[in-house]
Amino acid sequence: MPLSPDENGVVGNVFNPTENLSEYGNWRSSKIGGGGYLLNVIPNRVDPDRLYAHSDVGGIFRSDDGGRNWYMIHINYHPQSLDCVRDLLVDPENPDFLIAAVGDQWMPQQGLFKSTDGGQSWKIVLNTQVYGNGSNRSTGRILQRSPSDENLIYAAPGLDGVFVSSDAGESWVDLGLEKIYVNDLKIDRHNPNRLFICAESRKISNKTSWKGKRQYHELQGGFYRSEDAGFNWEKLSEDSPIEIVQSPWDNQVWYGIFDGIQIISSSDFGESWKGASEGLPTSTEKQSPTSSRSYKTIGAGPDFLLVGNGSGGFFIKKAVDSPWREIKSERIQGDWFARTRPDQWDKFGRATASIVVDPLDPEHWFFSDYYAIYQSWNAGKTWTLTIDGIENTVIHTVVQAPQNPNIVHMGMADNGYFRSIDAASSFSHAEGTSDNCKAVAVAPSSPDTVYILAPRYHGWYADTLYVSLDGGEKFHKSPMTHIPKGDEKWRINSLTVDAHNARQVYVGVSGPVESGKGGVWRSTDMGKTWTWDSRGLPEGGSFFQSSIWDTGFQLARSPNGSMVAVKNNAVYFRDSDGDEWERSSIQLSGRKFMQVLSALDQEGVYLLSEEYGGLHQSRDNGRTWTKILDRGIHSVSVDHNDSQRIAVALDEAGGILITGNGGQDWHPVDDHLPQRQRLKMAFAGGRLVVGTPGNGVFYLPLNTMTQN
Repeated sequence: MPLSPDENGVVGNVFNPTENLSEYGNWRSSKIGGGGYLLNVIPNRVDPDRLYAHSDVGGIFRSDDGGRNWYMIHINYHPQSLDCVRDLLVDPENPDFLIAAVGDQWMPQQGLFKSTDGGQSWKIVLNTQVYGNGSNRSTGRILQRSPSDENLIYAAPGLDGVFVSSDAGESWVDLGLEKIYVNDLKIDRHNPNRLFICAESRKISNKTSWKGKRQYHELQGGFYRSEDAGFNWEKLSEDSPIEIVQSPWDNQVWYGIFDGIQIISSSDFGESWKGASEGLPTSTEKQSPTSSRSYKTIGAGPDFLLVGNGSGGFFIKKAVDSPWREIKSERIQGDWFARTRPDQWDKFGRATASIVVDPLDPEHWFFSDYYAIYQSWNAGKTWTLTIDGIENTVIHTVVQAPQNPNIVHMGMADNGYFRSIDAASSFSHAEGTSDNCKAVAVAPSSPDTVYILAPRYHGWYADTLYVSLDGGEKFHKSPMTHIPKGDEKWRINSLTVDAHNARQVYVGVSGPVESGKGGVWRSTDMGKTWTWDSRGLPEGGSFFQSSIWDTGFQLARSPNGSMVAVKNNAVYFRDSDGDEWERSSIQLSGRKFMQVLSALDQEGVYLLSEEYGGLHQSRDNGRTWTKILDRGIHSVSVDHNDSQRIAVALDEAGGILITGNGGQDWHPVDDHLPQRQRLKMAFAGGRLVVGTPGNGVFYLPLNTMTQN
């Protein structure tokens, strides 16, 4: 049922903490509750219940009930889904017509995609580089439709220039202005031949294929104007606003955000600017995106302007000579993991990315931020969280609890550690951890003992072990005594625990392998004190990865006490803690993404996956290896209760294969998973649980597929 406000313009709590209703083939989306950057919300003029939204890593979402429930529509393109969406153009008179600008600097180049059926199907219409997860991605637009011709569409992806289509996006003409980093593209509604571009200088890279060589670029900034529909451009200034909007009461006046810290205005089409921040808290110094003095978005209603700051404050300006006025508001969030709580960092409105006014109702507003989407039906006085079905988080790991098929442990970027007690149907946030969780290990002999790797403070790295003694409800921080610390930025991304002694844990520390520095470290007291344990590993260079974004799982331990450690070009093993590490004779591909796992129900059995190199098995403590699948593998998971059951996520966007007989036969799973690259996996009883690089977690009931 669509959302409907009461007589006071209020919609009460609608957040469902236990499930997402949308299905993707046989896959179901686990309920987490968003938690990633949502860049925009797009309503239309003909169907008030149809909404679209897009995110920097999670793709495109659609709602048919006014935002009560959302579902992902970037799934409907293969093999690589439409993940990092910088902009989405919705025809205001036909909400089935969509143009999406898709891509980022890390994955292969994508481009502009078109749908004429509301996202049920897509086709690529322009192969070009888009930076959907780049700097200032929340500001402005890079797609625009001419106000005088619905078939005339402009695109400014930046690296390859500006493009125009005169046939509703079917074909595109290059208008030049290459190698600029575009923050905003706008068209004068009074004179559609007048276009503006806001750009910034930026060093950035891209690659055109999965195996392609990375290319590096220096993109230019500046404020540009065209008076002839984009065929010629004049650079008005080196400095540029990051986003501009045309005044609703004077076609000649434009307002913009400058340096993210002040509002400015121009009455001569960008030739000159003056301050227009009266009434706003401002600063003369650069601010964090989450600061109350940071501004990343400006919106307009029929006779007013709106801005949102980085900490949940909203301001309205109603006349050309009036100051900005703060709108005091209440919020309705329900039982959401990121809800406002006393004495905690308030996530409401953090780094506000968009503030949008419904074209059918000037008191109906939307905003999006680092975590969610909210709506107000009373001009900002009350905001209601409307995010059910939107999941847009980057998952580092999902881990099985061997003795309980209902428990799944999960670590993600930006929001830390979560736990499920219903076999991944939903996840809840734990206390005592940090904002990024790279790895999780459960002690087989004591499943209430859970270890995770996360930053000691806050950031996109891991360097500290956290310990839970109650199965993952609460954690405490290890002192990490003797582990190297300091300016060298020692990082820890790999973790394993002894199968019989829950107090004995091992980690891989980045940095040069040397006594007291990088290498394998062992603790026998749950991480309080540590001993360097790397005799035999190659000294000098770093063995273990330092980046939290690499796959991890470079270290594994078998129930018989043997261990295996891997790097991109070598495998080392030892039969016991008393032995030195030795190098295996296996030759590896030298690629970046590798994983090693042990089979907990067999002694001395390991699985090793390598990017573009296949899946290997060792049955002699890691000494020798046999390839059991000759496909490029991004990640692997083995069922802790039945090591004959293995799942592999293929390289690129190749999907998932599963075997029930130790690799003799492999079967593809349902290919309706909304994201199909860089997956992390775990088994949970009769389910396969998958973490994605931008859409949270999904689960697949294994009884929906046939396997030997």
